[in-house]
Parts: sequence; C-alpha cells; structure tokens
Amino acid sequence: MVRNYQRKTDRPSADRNLRVTFTRREQIDVEKVAEVLIRVALREAGSSSPVGQAGAQLRALLTSER
Repeated sequence: MVRNYQRKTDRPSADRNLRVTFTRREQIDVEKVAEVLIRVALREAGSSSPVGQAGAQLRALLTSER
C-alpha cells in the first residue's frame, strides 16, 4: 500500500548539493549505503541524467499497482 506523504514542518528544499566524505573502514554499512543510493536516485528522478532515469524507473517500481 502506497501512502501519500505530506510534510508537516517547514524545511529547506531538498535541492541542495550532495556532499560525501570518505572514511576508510574494514566493513561497510550496506544498509546505509543502499539508503543513500535510493535517496539520490529518487531525488534525481525525472532528470535526463542516467541517475535520473534510474530514479524514475525505481519510483515506477515502488508505486506500481500489484
């Protein structure tokens, strides 16, 4: 079931630059990496870049009728 999200607080726009810092580790947090990649893809959905195309496809998969 898909829920419509309505923001209840006044927050700055999500159209800000993405900043990534590198920290060397023995093991990575796979869940956190996946979450970041999904967020970036969904934010760029609809743009003509490859990331935007992937985001649009991901959004379609998440909102499709089952």
